[in-house]
Amino acid sequence: MLVTALQDRYDIEHELGSGGMATVYLARDIQHGSLVAVKVLRPDLVPVLGAARFAREIRITSCLRHPNILPVLDSGEADGIPFYVTPYIDGDSLAQRLRREGQLPIDDALDIACQVADALAAAHAEGFVHRDIKPSNILLQDGQAILTDFGIARAVDVATAEQLTESGIALGTPAYMSPEQSACGSVDGRSDIYSLACVVFEMLAGSPPFTGTSSQSVRARHALDPPPCLRTVRNTVAPSLERAIDKALAKAPADRYATAPQFKAALRANDPAEPVTIESAAFRRRRVVRSAVGLAAVAIAALTWRLTLPQLTNLDRNRIMVYPLVASAAFPGSRTIGEDMASMIGNSLDGAGPLRWIDGWPILDPSQRDDIRTLSKAAARSLARVQRCAYYVTGRLVAQGDSLQVFLDLNDVQGDSIVVRGKAGGPTDLAWAVGLHAVNDILPTLIPTDAPDVTAEWGDRDPAAVASFLSGEAAFRRVHLTEALGHYRDAVEADSLFGLAALRGAQAATWNHRVGEAASLIGVAIRQKMPPKYTHFARGYQAYLEGRADSAAAEFHRAIAADPEMAVAWMQLGEVYTHLLPAVGDPGPLAESAFEEAHRLDSNATNLLFHLIEIRLGKGEVARARPIIRQFLAGNPERRLGQQIEIMEGCVQGGPAAVDWAAQASRNTLPVLAAGKMLAAGGARLDCAVPAFSAVINADTTSTGDSRWFALLELQAVLLAQGKTGAAMEQVDSRPRHDAAAVMYLLDAPVFPEVHERAREVAQRYIIECGAGYSSCASPYRVWQLGLWHAEAGHPAAAEEAARELRSRAQRGGTSQEARLAGMLGRSVAAHTAIARSDTSTALAMLEALVGEGVPGGESIEWDVAQPRGLERLRLAQLLLARGQPERALGVADMFDSVGPSVYLLYLAESLEVRIEAATTVGDLGRATRYRNRLAALRGGPVVTAPATAKENAI
Repeated sequence: MLVTALQDRYDIEHELGSGGMATVYLARDIQHGSLVAVKVLRPDLVPVLGAARFAREIRITSCLRHPNILPVLDSGEADGIPFYVTPYIDGDSLAQRLRREGQLPIDDALDIACQVADALAAAHAEGFVHRDIKPSNILLQDGQAILTDFGIARAVDVATAEQLTESGIALGTPAYMSPEQSACGSVDGRSDIYSLACVVFEMLAGSPPFTGTSSQSVRARHALDPPPCLRTVRNTVAPSLERAIDKALAKAPADRYATAPQFKAALRANDPAEPVTIESAAFRRRRVVRSAVGLAAVAIAALTWRLTLPQLTNLDRNRIMVYPLVASAAFPGSRTIGEDMASMIGNSLDGAGPLRWIDGWPILDPSQRDDIRTLSKAAARSLARVQRCAYYVTGRLVAQGDSLQVFLDLNDVQGDSIVVRGKAGGPTDLAWAVGLHAVNDILPTLIPTDAPDVTAEWGDRDPAAVASFLSGEAAFRRVHLTEALGHYRDAVEADSLFGLAALRGAQAATWNHRVGEAASLIGVAIRQKMPPKYTHFARGYQAYLEGRADSAAAEFHRAIAADPEMAVAWMQLGEVYTHLLPAVGDPGPLAESAFEEAHRLDSNATNLLFHLIEIRLGKGEVARARPIIRQFLAGNPERRLGQQIEIMEGCVQGGPAAVDWAAQASRNTLPVLAAGKMLAAGGARLDCAVPAFSAVINADTTSTGDSRWFALLELQAVLLAQGKTGAAMEQVDSRPRHDAAAVMYLLDAPVFPEVHERAREVAQRYIIECGAGYSSCASPYRVWQLGLWHAEAGHPAAAEEAARELRSRAQRGGTSQEARLAGMLGRSVAAHTAIARSDTSTALAMLEALVGEGVPGGESIEWDVAQPRGLERLRLAQLLLARGQPERALGVADMFDSVGPSVYLLYLAESLEVRIEAATTVGDLGRATRYRNRLAALRGGPVVTAPATAKENAI
């Protein structure tokens, strides 16, 4: 783990973010006490870039020294994964500032651009090409622009384009890539100059010069389209500045500035006093057309020829032709308002989700350009068909005094009909905003989602944000999780006040295991004013991310009370009972009920089905699961989810022999591990779980990865519960990562006396290594394990010493994640110490508090051995039973049937013993018999029957 590997040099506090190449962590340099950023290469890139090569290139890069280049302070490898360290810059990136402000003041933009040009000049002089100049790689601190990620750029530069392309790694960022870089050609410093020009354009215009529906379309526009007119969107930009940027954006490197200093000089030569003429988009188009009369004649002749051909062209439903709008004679503004409004509408559609705007004005004949009313419906349809557009947009602007109404018609080329009409009204001086609001009426038709109608929540939003939101909805509902998160991000970037997009983005980020990003997005949502149901949902989701299960469930119930048909709230309630730990009760039936209701309310959504499929298969209900499995797979979900369902269905229906475990593990071990974990929950299908865990362990016998460790933890827990102590110990002792595996004996010993002697040997070795007061114990988990060992062995003084060390670490760490963890572990040891001292009243109070604390979702619950409080929950149930509170004991112990924490499998057998006694005590013999049969099945004993009781149906 990263924290362990770097513990001697850096104290990792939390993740700052991640990108296509690396994950960035905030850390404190232990020696100097300064904050640093630790950048860790993505593990899947190591085979492509090569760990040794990457480390070598980082070292070479560390020689770069310039005030505007972020220096490399340190580098190395952590568990075979390369990392490097830079100073932590406590400021925004340029991307963050652009999201906040849109367009920057011209002087600020030029100052930033010139500083970056200085950085590039220094780097190019040393032979470095950055290859990924973009706003997120430019940090801003106290007026200084600092260029980052030269280290990764250098490593990418020395890897072949073929290797990187085959591995699915993007060379640069499409919105800022030069044409030659997009084509995987050789690049030099002029490619960086092109990218910097894209950034300058964005600082001034508010968006990059070229956008599109996909990376391929963006690359094509870089290669083919001329740069858009900057002064159309920013008329205060001087012509000389626009010319400088246009030159830097030349398609051929030879036509650009040869060096970064030349580009800087051209930017600085900008004359603010130069007369600025304001061109409308329509005037610019007319200028372009007039300057290419010959080309236009050829184009018109070609168009006439094409119109005589049979209309058999395949239409693209994402291509929309937009014609100039008809402006009423009473409209008081510019006479080109209809053309300008069409350009604005087209730009709002282009690159929004999958949509591509096709400008209708250039292909109109002169009479139609002069008076758009002469464009017949048949001609508009034919022109759109030639351009392969499935739709075309026409419209009208009607002025009444100082008010304006915009009417838009979305026409179907194939069916020759109006599909939907958009309408919006407002003041004449806000004509652009009125037009954008009208666009939102037609977007749901262009980007269908099958989602419940939430139009009221985004009717007045930016169309680009709405289109990205709708694309995210469509992807999320099909369980295309990475794609969905990207669209939701785009929606929030386009409109930072779009609370509903932030809510959905948080959900998608969580499914993508990006909890930090989810927390950030939910923070955005909570700050917005939304209807009560969404406000409660946002609060519930924040509690969900913080692991406060009961608070989250309460807020989701409030959202449902506000709107009983809010399927997404029912779904998220099911997620609470699946992934979190309520204080008491078996969460399984509650999760199933919530997911069933969500599916009833929104039967077309694929993303509602995944956990419902898991639940039904876990119960052996293959016939009930099969219809929704077909629906789930028909949505073409992400491969790992489909593989997990395939494994579970195969084994539940046909038994372990029906699954080729080795083949499945060779595809991807994570779905195999997930399938085994789900089928092992509550001891449901251990016959399927055992081969799943074994396949993960055996998939790569040289690996020391986490998936093999978790599989070993689960496998040995099953074997111990089944009374196969020798087989369990053999599995642990035969692992190549013996030291880490041996730790399992410390986890096992409190509930499996058979391994007590082996655990004692491990404990003695670690006690010596940790030294007096545990000061040499790097990991807080190790101190915790030894503290529990002493408490369970009847050594309360030694256990208290471990508790003190953990409390001290928590106090020294302040509010960091490591400090919070140490504090929780210290309270755990203290509670077990109270039991060792026979102070059951204190122990009971401390254990109830521990079990009631929030446990963050995700990996903290699923795979952490301490945070789910498994042993604490077991001891609490035992104390409650001993104190004559069997009903409460049942509620606490039933949580061990949760599908969340993998470590709960260790405590399942003993929890069933508690539940048998508690159910018998309250007179619920049917319930006691069912628990007894489950325990017998777990241990391979005989199953018994008993008459049903009045309480039997409650189970």
